[in-house]
Amino acid sequence: MIRRRLAVRFAVQMAIAGAVLVIIAVLVVLWMFERLEDIEIRRNFAPAGISRLISEADIDAQGLIVDAALMQRLQEDGGWLQSLDQQGRVLQSFNAPSDLPARYVPGQLMDYWLGDEPFPYTLGLWIQEKEGIVYTLLYGTRSRTKDLLQRIIDDGQIQGHQIRFSGSTITQLKQTAGWVQVLDRTGRETASWSKPGDTPSLYTLQDLALQSVNQTPSGFLIDSQYDKRSGLTWVLQYPAAQSTVRVSRYPVLESEVQVMIIGIAAFLLAAFVVFILLSLWYANRFGAPVLYILGWIQKLGKGDYSRQEGVTSRRRNLRVRWKRGYRVFGEVMDSIDSLAAKLRAAKDAEEQTQKYREEWIAGVTHDMKTPLASIQGYAHMLEAGKYSWSEEEVRRFASTILEKTAYMNNLINDLALTYRLRNGAIPVPVEETDIAALLSGSVARTQEHPAFEDSRISCLLPSTPITAAVYPPWFNRVVDNIVANSLLHNAPGTRIEIELTELPGNGFRIEFKDNGQGMDDQTLAALFDRYYRGTNTDSSTEGSGLGMAVTKELVQAMGGQIEVESQRGQGTVIRLIFF
Repeated sequence: MIRRRLAVRFAVQMAIAGAVLVIIAVLVVLWMFERLEDIEIRRNFAPAGISRLISEADIDAQGLIVDAALMQRLQEDGGWLQSLDQQGRVLQSFNAPSDLPARYVPGQLMDYWLGDEPFPYTLGLWIQEKEGIVYTLLYGTRSRTKDLLQRIIDDGQIQGHQIRFSGSTITQLKQTAGWVQVLDRTGRETASWSKPGDTPSLYTLQDLALQSVNQTPSGFLIDSQYDKRSGLTWVLQYPAAQSTVRVSRYPVLESEVQVMIIGIAAFLLAAFVVFILLSLWYANRFGAPVLYILGWIQKLGKGDYSRQEGVTSRRRNLRVRWKRGYRVFGEVMDSIDSLAAKLRAAKDAEEQTQKYREEWIAGVTHDMKTPLASIQGYAHMLEAGKYSWSEEEVRRFASTILEKTAYMNNLINDLALTYRLRNGAIPVPVEETDIAALLSGSVARTQEHPAFEDSRISCLLPSTPITAAVYPPWFNRVVDNIVANSLLHNAPGTRIEIELTELPGNGFRIEFKDNGQGMDDQTLAALFDRYYRGTNTDSSTEGSGLGMAVTKELVQAMGGQIEVESQRGQGTVIRLIFF
Protein backbone atom coordinates (compact mmCIF):
# COMPACT_ATOMS: atom_id res chain seq x y z
CA MET A 1 0.00 0.00 0.00
CA ILE A 2 2.71 2.45 0.97
CA ARG A 3 4.74 1.45 -2.10
CA ARG A 4 1.79 2.22 -4.37
CA ARG A 5 1.08 5.50 -2.55
CA LEU A 6 4.70 6.60 -2.86
CA ALA A 7 4.80 5.56 -6.52
CA VAL A 8 1.63 7.52 -7.27
CA ARG A 9 2.84 10.50 -5.26
CA PHE A 10 6.23 10.58 -7.00
CA ALA A 11 4.62 10.07 -10.41
CA VAL A 12 2.19 12.94 -9.86
CA GLN A 13 4.90 15.24 -8.58
CA MET A 14 7.24 14.35 -11.43
CA ALA A 15 4.37 14.98 -13.85
CA ILE A 16 3.75 18.38 -12.26
CA ALA A 17 7.47 19.20 -12.42
CA GLY A 18 7.53 18.06 -16.05
CA ALA A 19 4.49 20.21 -16.82
CA VAL A 20 6.18 23.22 -15.21
CA LEU A 21 9.31 22.59 -17.28
CA VAL A 22 7.20 22.27 -20.42
CA ILE A 23 5.51 25.59 -19.63
CA ILE A 24 8.91 27.18 -19.04
CA ALA A 25 10.20 25.69 -22.29
CA VAL A 26 7.19 27.04 -24.18
CA LEU A 27 7.71 30.49 -22.68
CA VAL A 28 11.40 30.41 -23.56
CA VAL A 29 10.66 29.30 -27.12
CA LEU A 30 8.05 32.03 -27.49
CA TRP A 31 10.55 34.57 -26.21
CA MET A 32 13.18 33.24 -28.63
CA PHE A 33 10.75 33.47 -31.55
CA GLU A 34 9.90 37.01 -30.55
CA ARG A 35 13.55 37.97 -30.28
CA LEU A 36 14.43 36.32 -33.59
CA GLU A 37 11.51 38.07 -35.22
CA ASP A 38 12.64 41.34 -33.69
CA ILE A 39 16.14 40.77 -35.08
CA GLU A 40 14.67 40.05 -38.48
CA ILE A 41 12.60 43.21 -38.27
CA ARG A 42 15.64 45.30 -37.41
CA ARG A 43 17.63 43.82 -40.24
CA ASN A 44 14.82 43.98 -42.76
CA PHE A 45 12.67 46.75 -41.43
CA ALA A 46 11.03 47.27 -44.78
CA PRO A 47 8.82 45.59 -45.64
CA ALA A 48 8.84 42.72 -43.04
CA GLY A 49 9.09 44.87 -39.94
CA ILE A 50 6.58 47.47 -41.06
CA SER A 51 4.12 44.77 -42.18
CA ARG A 52 4.22 43.18 -38.75
CA LEU A 53 3.86 46.51 -36.93
CA ILE A 54 0.90 47.46 -39.05
CA SER A 55 -0.72 44.05 -38.61
CA GLU A 56 -0.41 44.52 -34.84
CA ALA A 57 -1.43 48.20 -34.85
CA ASP A 58 -4.85 49.54 -33.92
CA ILE A 59 -7.21 51.17 -36.44
CA ASP A 60 -9.36 54.10 -35.35
CA ALA A 61 -12.89 54.89 -36.48
CA GLN A 62 -11.63 56.77 -39.56
CA GLY A 63 -9.58 53.78 -40.65
CA LEU A 64 -6.27 55.44 -39.72
CA ILE A 65 -3.38 53.48 -38.24
CA VAL A 66 -2.70 54.24 -34.58
CA ASP A 67 0.50 52.79 -33.20
CA ALA A 68 3.19 54.42 -31.06
CA ALA A 69 5.60 51.51 -31.57
CA LEU A 70 5.55 52.13 -35.34
CA MET A 71 6.63 55.75 -34.84
CA GLN A 72 9.40 54.69 -32.47
CA ARG A 73 10.74 52.08 -34.89
CA LEU A 74 10.67 54.51 -37.79
CA GLN A 75 12.63 57.07 -35.78
CA GLU A 76 15.19 54.44 -34.77
CA ASP A 77 15.53 53.25 -38.36
CA GLY A 78 15.72 56.81 -39.74
CA GLY A 79 12.95 56.13 -42.27
CA TRP A 80 9.47 57.43 -42.91
CA LEU A 81 6.10 55.93 -43.91
CA GLN A 82 3.13 57.24 -45.83
CA SER A 83 -0.29 55.69 -46.46
CA LEU A 84 -1.75 56.53 -49.92
CA ASP A 85 -5.21 56.24 -51.41
CA GLN A 86 -5.95 54.95 -54.89
CA GLN A 87 -5.31 58.40 -56.44
CA GLY A 88 -1.93 58.77 -54.76
CA ARG A 89 -3.05 61.21 -52.05
CA VAL A 90 -1.29 60.91 -48.72
CA LEU A 91 -3.80 59.85 -46.04
CA GLN A 92 -1.38 59.42 -43.17
CA SER A 93 2.31 60.09 -42.55
CA PHE A 94 4.74 58.72 -39.99
CA ASN A 95 8.05 60.50 -39.31
CA ALA A 96 7.85 62.02 -42.79
CA PRO A 97 10.27 64.89 -43.66
CA SER A 98 8.88 68.18 -44.95
CA ASP A 99 10.21 67.82 -48.50
CA LEU A 100 7.89 64.94 -49.35
CA PRO A 101 4.94 65.66 -51.66
CA ALA A 102 1.35 65.48 -50.35
CA ARG A 103 0.27 63.63 -53.50
CA TYR A 104 2.04 61.33 -55.90
CA VAL A 105 1.14 61.01 -59.56
CA PRO A 106 0.81 57.24 -60.07
CA GLY A 107 3.11 57.08 -63.08
CA GLN A 108 5.67 59.40 -61.53
CA LEU A 109 5.62 57.35 -58.30
CA MET A 110 6.43 54.23 -60.31
CA ASP A 111 9.41 56.01 -61.85
CA TYR A 112 10.59 57.07 -58.38
CA TRP A 113 10.13 53.50 -57.10
CA LEU A 114 11.90 51.84 -60.06
CA GLY A 115 14.68 54.46 -60.13
CA ASP A 116 13.84 55.77 -63.58
CA GLU A 117 13.54 59.28 -62.17
CA PRO A 118 15.81 60.83 -59.50
CA PHE A 119 14.36 60.89 -55.96
CA PRO A 120 16.25 61.86 -52.82
CA TYR A 121 15.06 58.77 -50.95
CA THR A 122 15.23 55.02 -51.42
CA LEU A 123 11.63 53.86 -51.76
CA GLY A 124 9.72 50.70 -50.92
CA LEU A 125 6.11 50.20 -52.02
CA TRP A 126 3.68 47.48 -51.01
CA ILE A 127 0.00 46.89 -50.39
CA GLN A 128 -1.36 45.43 -47.14
CA GLU A 129 -4.89 44.59 -45.98
CA LYS A 130 -6.03 45.00 -42.36
CA GLU A 131 -9.55 44.67 -41.00
CA GLY A 132 -11.02 44.79 -44.48
CA ILE A 133 -9.16 47.98 -45.47
CA VAL A 134 -6.49 47.90 -48.19
CA TYR A 135 -3.51 50.15 -47.37
CA THR A 136 -0.97 51.32 -49.97
CA LEU A 137 2.21 51.98 -48.04
CA LEU A 138 5.24 53.95 -49.18
CA TYR A 139 8.42 53.64 -47.15
CA GLY A 140 11.52 55.71 -47.69
CA THR A 141 14.97 56.15 -46.24
CA ARG A 142 17.81 58.49 -47.07
CA SER A 143 21.25 56.90 -47.14
CA ARG A 144 23.56 58.52 -44.61
CA THR A 145 26.55 58.25 -46.87
CA LYS A 146 25.27 58.32 -50.45
CA ASP A 147 25.87 62.03 -50.91
CA LEU A 148 28.93 61.99 -48.67
CA LEU A 149 30.55 59.15 -50.63
CA GLN A 150 30.12 61.02 -53.92
CA ARG A 151 31.61 64.14 -52.34
CA ILE A 152 34.55 62.09 -51.03
CA ILE A 153 35.28 60.84 -54.56
CA ASP A 154 35.03 64.32 -56.06
CA ASP A 155 36.99 66.07 -53.28
CA GLY A 156 39.59 63.44 -52.44
CA GLN A 157 43.18 63.72 -53.65
CA ILE A 158 45.45 60.69 -53.40
CA GLN A 159 49.02 61.55 -52.45
CA GLY A 160 51.10 58.41 -51.98
CA HIS A 161 49.24 56.26 -49.47
CA GLN A 162 47.34 59.16 -47.99
CA ILE A 163 44.10 60.90 -49.03
CA ARG A 164 43.60 64.61 -48.56
CA PHE A 165 40.16 66.31 -48.25
CA SER A 166 38.94 69.82 -47.88
CA GLY A 167 37.93 71.10 -44.46
CA SER A 168 34.17 70.79 -45.09
CA THR A 169 34.52 67.17 -46.22
CA ILE A 170 36.63 66.35 -43.18
CA THR A 171 33.94 67.92 -40.97
CA GLN A 172 31.26 65.66 -42.48
CA LEU A 173 33.51 62.61 -42.14
CA LYS A 174 34.08 63.38 -38.47
CA GLN A 175 30.34 63.71 -37.97
CA THR A 176 29.94 60.13 -39.21
CA ALA A 177 32.99 58.97 -37.17
CA GLY A 178 34.12 57.06 -40.26
CA TRP A 179 37.27 56.48 -42.31
CA VAL A 180 38.06 56.07 -45.99
CA GLN A 181 40.00 53.49 -48.00
CA VAL A 182 40.79 53.35 -51.70
CA LEU A 183 41.13 49.91 -53.32
CA ASP A 184 42.64 48.93 -56.66
CA ARG A 185 41.13 46.43 -59.09
CA THR A 186 42.41 43.49 -56.96
CA GLY A 187 40.84 44.82 -53.79
CA ARG A 188 44.11 45.85 -52.21
CA GLU A 189 44.33 49.16 -50.40
CA THR A 190 46.30 51.90 -52.18
CA ALA A 191 45.49 54.81 -49.85
CA SER A 192 43.49 55.57 -46.71
CA TRP A 193 42.29 58.34 -44.41
CA SER A 194 41.96 58.03 -40.61
CA LYS A 195 41.99 54.24 -40.81
CA PRO A 196 42.21 52.32 -37.48
CA GLY A 197 45.16 50.01 -37.08
CA ASP A 198 43.05 46.78 -37.04
CA THR A 199 41.31 47.51 -40.37
CA PRO A 200 42.17 45.00 -43.14
CA SER A 201 44.12 46.20 -46.19
CA LEU A 202 42.69 43.62 -48.60
CA TYR A 203 39.04 42.99 -49.48
CA THR A 204 37.74 40.21 -51.65
CA LEU A 205 34.53 40.36 -53.61
CA GLN A 206 32.83 38.27 -50.93
CA ASP A 207 34.04 40.57 -48.15
CA LEU A 208 32.59 43.68 -49.77
CA ALA A 209 29.35 41.91 -50.68
CA LEU A 210 28.71 40.55 -47.20
CA GLN A 211 29.85 43.62 -45.24
CA SER A 212 27.83 45.96 -47.43
CA VAL A 213 24.57 44.32 -46.29
CA ASN A 214 25.63 43.24 -42.78
CA GLN A 215 27.50 45.10 -40.10
CA THR A 216 31.00 43.95 -39.32
CA PRO A 217 31.68 42.01 -36.09
CA SER A 218 32.92 45.26 -34.52
CA GLY A 219 29.64 47.05 -35.30
CA PHE A 220 30.61 49.05 -38.42
CA LEU A 221 28.90 49.39 -41.81
CA ILE A 222 30.57 49.67 -45.22
CA ASP A 223 29.50 51.72 -48.25
CA SER A 224 31.51 51.48 -51.46
CA GLN A 225 31.40 53.10 -54.90
CA TYR A 226 33.37 52.38 -58.05
CA ASP A 227 34.91 55.39 -59.85
CA LYS A 228 34.87 54.75 -63.59
CA ARG A 229 37.32 57.58 -64.25
CA SER A 230 40.15 56.17 -62.16
CA GLY A 231 39.17 52.52 -61.95
CA LEU A 232 39.42 52.67 -58.14
CA THR A 233 36.89 51.66 -55.49
CA TRP A 234 36.25 54.11 -52.69
CA VAL A 235 35.18 52.52 -49.36
CA LEU A 236 33.62 54.40 -46.44
CA GLN A 237 33.23 52.64 -43.08
CA TYR A 238 31.26 54.16 -40.16
CA PRO A 239 29.58 52.95 -36.95
CA ALA A 240 26.22 51.29 -37.35
CA ALA A 241 23.11 52.98 -35.98
CA GLN A 242 22.36 52.33 -32.30
CA SER A 243 19.17 50.40 -33.17
CA THR A 244 21.21 48.07 -35.34
CA VAL A 245 23.98 47.68 -32.79
CA ARG A 246 21.49 46.65 -30.14
CA VAL A 247 20.59 43.59 -32.18
CA SER A 248 23.89 42.00 -31.15
CA ARG A 249 25.35 42.74 -27.72
CA TYR A 250 28.37 40.56 -28.33
CA PRO A 251 29.89 41.25 -31.75
CA VAL A 252 31.75 37.95 -31.80
CA LEU A 253 28.46 36.00 -31.89
CA GLU A 254 25.65 36.22 -34.37
CA SER A 255 22.45 37.69 -32.97
CA GLU A 256 20.50 34.47 -33.56
CA VAL A 257 23.18 32.45 -31.77
CA GLN A 258 23.04 34.82 -28.84
CA VAL A 259 19.26 34.39 -28.61
CA MET A 260 19.65 30.60 -28.70
CA ILE A 261 22.32 30.65 -25.99
CA ILE A 262 20.30 32.99 -23.77
CA GLY A 263 17.15 30.90 -24.27
CA ILE A 264 18.88 27.60 -23.48
CA ALA A 265 20.67 29.14 -20.49
CA ALA A 266 17.37 30.56 -19.20
CA PHE A 267 15.66 27.17 -19.55
CA LEU A 268 18.50 25.34 -17.80
CA LEU A 269 18.52 27.92 -15.00
CA ALA A 270 14.75 27.64 -14.62
CA ALA A 271 14.99 23.83 -14.61
CA PHE A 272 17.73 24.03 -11.97
CA VAL A 273 15.55 26.28 -9.81
CA VAL A 274 12.58 23.94 -10.27
CA PHE A 275 14.62 20.92 -9.22
CA ILE A 276 16.10 22.81 -6.26
CA LEU A 277 12.60 23.79 -5.12
CA LEU A 278 11.39 20.23 -5.74
CA SER A 279 14.30 18.86 -3.71
CA LEU A 280 13.58 21.23 -0.84
CA TRP A 281 9.92 20.26 -0.99
CA TYR A 282 10.80 16.56 -0.95
CA ALA A 283 13.19 17.11 1.94
CA ASN A 284 10.47 18.86 3.92
CA ARG A 285 7.57 16.61 2.87
CA PHE A 286 9.31 13.25 3.21
CA GLY A 287 12.30 14.08 5.40
CA ALA A 288 10.22 15.40 8.30
CA PRO A 289 8.14 12.20 8.64
CA VAL A 290 11.26 10.03 8.32
CA LEU A 291 13.06 12.04 11.01
CA TYR A 292 9.94 11.83 13.16
CA ILE A 293 9.82 8.04 12.70
CA LEU A 294 13.54 7.71 13.50
CA GLY A 295 13.10 9.78 16.63
CA TRP A 296 10.17 7.65 17.64
CA ILE A 297 12.16 4.44 17.10
CA GLN A 298 15.03 5.87 19.16
CA LYS A 299 12.60 6.59 21.97
CA LEU A 300 11.33 3.02 21.77
CA GLY A 301 14.91 1.78 21.92
CA LYS A 302 15.43 3.78 25.11
CA GLY A 303 12.35 2.26 26.69
CA ASP A 304 10.08 5.28 26.20
CA TYR A 305 6.89 3.88 24.67
CA SER A 306 4.88 7.09 24.60
CA ARG A 307 3.88 8.67 21.27
CA GLN A 308 6.39 11.02 19.71
CA GLU A 309 5.63 14.68 20.36
CA GLY A 310 4.90 17.11 17.52
CA VAL A 311 2.21 15.09 15.70
CA THR A 312 -1.43 15.14 16.63
CA SER A 313 -3.43 12.01 15.93
CA ARG A 314 -6.74 10.56 16.94
CA ARG A 315 -8.15 7.06 16.97
CA ARG A 316 -10.95 6.41 14.53
CA ASN A 317 -12.19 3.02 13.40
CA LEU A 318 -9.19 1.40 15.12
CA ARG A 319 -6.81 3.42 12.95
CA VAL A 320 -4.58 6.38 13.74
CA ARG A 321 -5.25 9.43 11.59
CA TRP A 322 -2.06 11.47 11.21
CA LYS A 323 -1.79 15.06 10.15
CA ARG A 324 -1.59 15.81 6.44
CA GLY A 325 2.18 15.78 5.93
CA TYR A 326 2.61 12.40 7.62
CA ARG A 327 -0.16 10.39 5.97
CA VAL A 328 2.08 9.06 3.21
CA PHE A 329 3.81 6.92 5.85
CA GLY A 330 0.54 6.13 7.60
CA GLU A 331 1.01 2.35 7.59
CA VAL A 332 4.55 2.64 8.97
CA MET A 333 3.45 5.01 11.70
CA ASP A 334 0.41 2.86 12.48
CA SER A 335 2.74 -0.13 12.82
CA ILE A 336 5.10 1.78 15.11
CA ASP A 337 2.13 3.05 17.11
CA SER A 338 0.83 -0.51 17.41
CA LEU A 339 4.32 -1.71 18.37
CA ALA A 340 4.59 1.03 20.99
CA ALA A 341 1.18 0.04 22.37
CA LYS A 342 2.25 -3.61 22.54
CA LEU A 343 5.55 -2.66 24.18
CA ARG A 344 3.69 -0.50 26.66
CA ALA A 345 1.34 -3.38 27.38
CA ALA A 346 4.29 -5.77 27.68
CA LYS A 347 6.05 -3.36 30.01
CA ASP A 348 2.91 -3.01 32.12
CA ALA A 349 2.48 -6.79 32.10
CA GLU A 350 6.12 -7.23 33.08
CA GLU A 351 5.70 -4.80 35.95
CA GLN A 352 2.50 -6.53 36.99
CA THR A 353 4.19 -9.91 36.67
CA GLN A 354 7.08 -8.69 38.75
CA LYS A 355 4.58 -7.56 41.35
CA TYR A 356 2.86 -10.97 41.23
CA ARG A 357 6.25 -12.70 41.39
CA GLU A 358 7.22 -10.77 44.48
CA GLU A 359 3.85 -11.46 46.07
CA TRP A 360 4.08 -15.12 45.09
CA ILE A 361 7.62 -15.46 46.41
CA ALA A 362 6.53 -13.83 49.63
CA GLY A 363 3.55 -16.16 49.81
CA VAL A 364 5.56 -19.27 48.98
CA THR A 365 8.21 -18.25 51.49
CA HIS A 366 5.55 -17.80 54.10
CA ASP A 367 3.86 -21.08 53.17
CA MET A 368 7.16 -22.93 53.26
CA LYS A 369 8.09 -21.43 56.61
CA THR A 370 4.74 -22.31 58.17
CA PRO A 371 4.94 -26.09 57.67
CA LEU A 372 8.67 -25.98 58.38
CA ALA A 373 7.93 -24.20 61.63
CA SER A 374 5.40 -26.89 62.52
CA ILE A 375 7.83 -29.67 61.64
CA GLN A 376 10.62 -27.97 63.55
CA GLY A 377 8.39 -27.45 66.58
CA TYR A 378 7.25 -31.07 66.73
CA ALA A 379 10.83 -32.22 66.23
CA HIS A 380 12.00 -30.12 69.19
CA MET A 381 9.13 -31.48 71.26
CA LEU A 382 10.11 -35.05 70.44
CA GLU A 383 13.80 -34.30 71.11
CA ALA A 384 13.22 -32.70 74.47
CA GLY A 385 14.47 -35.09 77.20
CA LYS A 386 12.47 -33.61 80.05
CA TYR A 387 9.19 -34.71 78.50
CA SER A 388 7.96 -38.26 78.12
CA TRP A 389 5.46 -38.54 75.30
CA SER A 390 2.96 -41.30 75.00
CA GLU A 391 2.87 -43.51 71.93
CA GLU A 392 -0.40 -41.93 70.86
CA GLU A 393 1.07 -38.41 71.10
CA VAL A 394 4.15 -39.43 69.17
CA ARG A 395 1.98 -40.89 66.44
CA ARG A 396 -0.09 -37.70 66.34
CA PHE A 397 3.09 -35.59 66.06
CA ALA A 398 4.42 -37.82 63.30
CA SER A 399 1.12 -37.64 61.41
CA THR A 400 1.23 -33.84 61.49
CA ILE A 401 4.85 -33.83 60.33
CA LEU A 402 4.01 -36.17 57.45
CA GLU A 403 1.03 -34.01 56.46
CA LYS A 404 3.16 -30.85 56.40
CA THR A 405 5.91 -32.66 54.53
CA ALA A 406 3.46 -33.95 51.93
CA TYR A 407 2.05 -30.45 51.50
CA MET A 408 5.52 -29.02 50.92
CA ASN A 409 6.36 -31.84 48.51
CA ASN A 410 3.18 -31.24 46.47
CA LEU A 411 3.86 -27.49 46.41
CA ILE A 412 7.41 -28.01 45.15
CA ASN A 413 6.25 -30.60 42.58
CA ASP A 414 3.57 -28.23 41.23
CA LEU A 415 6.10 -25.43 40.90
CA ALA A 416 8.61 -27.66 39.12
CA LEU A 417 5.89 -29.07 36.86
CA THR A 418 4.79 -25.64 35.62
CA TYR A 419 8.35 -24.72 34.67
CA ARG A 420 9.03 -28.07 32.97
CA LEU A 421 5.78 -27.87 31.01
CA ARG A 422 6.46 -24.29 29.99
CA ASN A 423 9.93 -25.25 28.72
CA GLY A 424 8.70 -28.44 26.98
CA ALA A 425 11.01 -30.62 29.02
CA ILE A 426 8.43 -33.37 29.71
CA PRO A 427 7.49 -35.88 26.97
CA VAL A 428 3.73 -36.52 26.67
CA PRO A 429 2.98 -40.29 26.57
CA VAL A 430 -0.56 -39.92 25.15
CA GLU A 431 -2.77 -42.93 24.44
CA GLU A 432 -6.17 -43.53 22.89
CA THR A 433 -8.67 -43.34 25.74
CA ASP A 434 -12.44 -43.31 26.19
CA ILE A 435 -12.91 -39.67 27.22
CA ALA A 436 -16.41 -40.21 28.67
CA ALA A 437 -15.26 -43.02 30.98
CA LEU A 438 -12.13 -41.09 31.95
CA LEU A 439 -14.14 -37.95 32.74
CA SER A 440 -16.84 -39.75 34.75
CA GLY A 441 -14.22 -41.57 36.82
CA SER A 442 -12.36 -38.35 37.57
CA VAL A 443 -15.58 -36.57 38.59
CA ALA A 444 -16.56 -39.48 40.83
CA ARG A 445 -13.24 -39.37 42.65
CA THR A 446 -13.56 -35.63 43.13
CA GLN A 447 -17.04 -35.99 44.62
CA GLU A 448 -15.65 -38.38 47.22
CA HIS A 449 -13.41 -35.61 48.64
CA PRO A 450 -14.67 -34.72 52.13
CA ALA A 451 -14.35 -30.97 51.51
CA PHE A 452 -16.79 -31.15 48.61
CA GLU A 453 -19.53 -33.27 50.19
CA ASP A 454 -21.98 -30.33 50.32
CA SER A 455 -21.58 -29.49 46.61
CA ARG A 456 -23.52 -30.93 43.72
CA ILE A 457 -21.70 -32.00 40.57
CA SER A 458 -23.63 -33.22 37.55
CA CYS A 459 -21.99 -34.75 34.46
CA LEU A 460 -23.70 -34.93 31.07
CA LEU A 461 -22.10 -37.47 28.71
CA PRO A 462 -22.94 -38.26 25.05
CA SER A 463 -24.58 -41.58 24.12
CA THR A 464 -21.81 -42.45 21.64
CA PRO A 465 -18.30 -43.08 22.90
CA ILE A 466 -15.57 -40.49 22.25
CA THR A 467 -11.98 -41.63 21.99
CA ALA A 468 -8.96 -39.35 21.81
CA ALA A 469 -5.23 -39.37 22.52
CA VAL A 470 -4.63 -37.97 26.01
CA TYR A 471 -2.47 -38.77 29.00
CA PRO A 472 -4.91 -40.05 31.68
CA PRO A 473 -2.97 -38.91 34.78
CA TRP A 474 -2.69 -35.40 33.46
CA PHE A 475 -6.29 -35.44 32.27
CA ASN A 476 -7.46 -36.44 35.78
CA ARG A 477 -5.26 -33.71 37.26
CA VAL A 478 -6.86 -31.13 34.97
CA VAL A 479 -10.41 -32.15 35.91
CA ASP A 480 -9.51 -32.24 39.60
CA ASN A 481 -7.92 -28.79 39.48
CA ILE A 482 -10.84 -27.15 37.64
CA VAL A 483 -13.48 -28.67 39.94
CA ALA A 484 -11.42 -27.90 43.04
CA ASN A 485 -10.83 -24.31 41.95
CA SER A 486 -14.57 -23.81 41.40
CA LEU A 487 -15.56 -25.32 44.76
CA LEU A 488 -12.80 -23.81 46.89
CA HIS A 489 -13.44 -20.24 45.79
CA ASN A 490 -17.24 -20.33 45.97
CA ALA A 491 -19.73 -20.71 48.80
CA PRO A 492 -20.76 -24.17 50.05
CA GLY A 493 -23.56 -25.71 48.00
CA THR A 494 -22.21 -24.43 44.66
CA ARG A 495 -23.54 -26.45 41.73
CA ILE A 496 -21.25 -27.49 38.88
CA GLU A 497 -22.50 -28.80 35.53
CA ILE A 498 -20.01 -30.70 33.37
CA GLU A 499 -20.90 -31.47 29.74
CA LEU A 500 -18.89 -33.49 27.21
CA THR A 501 -19.60 -32.73 23.52
CA GLU A 502 -18.15 -34.29 20.40
CA LEU A 503 -16.76 -31.86 17.78
CA PRO A 504 -16.35 -32.41 14.03
CA GLY A 505 -13.02 -33.92 13.03
CA ASN A 506 -12.58 -36.29 16.01
CA GLY A 507 -12.44 -33.43 18.49
CA PHE A 508 -14.30 -32.90 21.76
CA ARG A 509 -15.19 -30.17 24.22
CA ILE A 510 -15.67 -30.32 27.98
CA GLU A 511 -17.56 -27.44 29.56
CA PHE A 512 -17.44 -26.75 33.32
CA LYS A 513 -20.20 -24.36 34.38
CA ASP A 514 -20.81 -23.25 37.97
CA ASN A 515 -23.30 -20.89 39.58
CA GLY A 516 -20.76 -19.32 41.92
CA GLN A 517 -19.78 -15.73 42.56
CA GLY A 518 -17.78 -15.36 39.32
CA MET A 519 -14.62 -13.30 38.82
CA ASP A 520 -13.82 -9.71 38.10
CA ASP A 521 -11.77 -8.71 35.05
CA GLN A 522 -8.49 -8.49 36.96
CA THR A 523 -8.86 -11.96 38.45
CA LEU A 524 -9.97 -13.38 35.09
CA ALA A 525 -6.94 -11.89 33.31
CA ALA A 526 -4.50 -13.37 35.84
CA LEU A 527 -6.28 -16.69 36.41
CA PHE A 528 -3.53 -18.78 34.80
CA ASP A 529 -0.63 -16.70 36.11
CA ARG A 530 1.50 -18.79 38.43
CA TYR A 531 2.58 -15.63 40.29
CA TYR A 532 -0.88 -14.33 40.91
CA ARG A 533 -1.81 -15.89 44.20
CA GLY A 534 0.21 -17.11 47.18
CA THR A 535 -0.47 -20.28 49.13
CA ASN A 536 -1.89 -20.94 52.49
CA THR A 537 -1.14 -23.82 54.81
CA ASP A 538 -4.75 -23.94 55.82
CA SER A 539 -5.88 -24.76 52.26
CA SER A 540 -5.18 -27.74 50.09
CA THR A 541 -2.78 -27.84 47.20
CA GLU A 542 -5.67 -27.16 44.84
CA GLY A 543 -5.91 -23.73 46.34
CA SER A 544 -2.21 -22.96 46.30
CA GLY A 545 -2.43 -20.57 43.34
CA LEU A 546 -0.55 -23.00 41.10
CA GLY A 547 -3.48 -25.25 40.24
CA MET A 548 -4.85 -23.27 37.28
CA ALA A 549 -1.34 -22.51 35.99
CA VAL A 550 -0.62 -26.25 36.04
CA THR A 551 -4.01 -26.93 34.41
CA LYS A 552 -3.30 -24.65 31.45
CA GLU A 553 0.18 -26.07 30.90
CA LEU A 554 -1.16 -29.65 31.00
CA VAL A 555 -3.98 -28.92 28.56
CA GLN A 556 -1.62 -27.25 26.10
CA ALA A 557 0.92 -30.07 26.48
CA MET A 558 -1.79 -32.55 25.39
CA GLY A 559 -2.66 -30.42 22.34
CA GLY A 560 -5.74 -28.66 23.65
CA GLN A 561 -6.74 -25.18 24.63
CA ILE A 562 -8.63 -23.67 27.55
CA GLU A 563 -11.16 -20.83 27.53
CA VAL A 564 -12.77 -18.99 30.45
CA GLU A 565 -15.88 -16.81 30.63
CA SER A 566 -16.92 -15.18 33.87
CA GLN A 567 -18.73 -12.17 35.25
CA ARG A 568 -18.99 -11.00 38.78
CA GLY A 569 -22.09 -12.55 40.40
CA GLN A 570 -22.99 -14.71 37.37
CA GLY A 571 -20.74 -17.74 37.75
CA THR A 572 -17.92 -19.08 35.61
CA VAL A 573 -17.67 -21.23 32.47
CA ILE A 574 -14.42 -23.06 31.64
CA ARG A 575 -14.06 -24.91 28.34
CA LEU A 576 -11.48 -27.50 27.37
CA ILE A 577 -11.25 -27.90 23.59
CA PHE A 578 -9.29 -30.68 21.90
CA PHE A 579 -9.06 -31.07 18.13
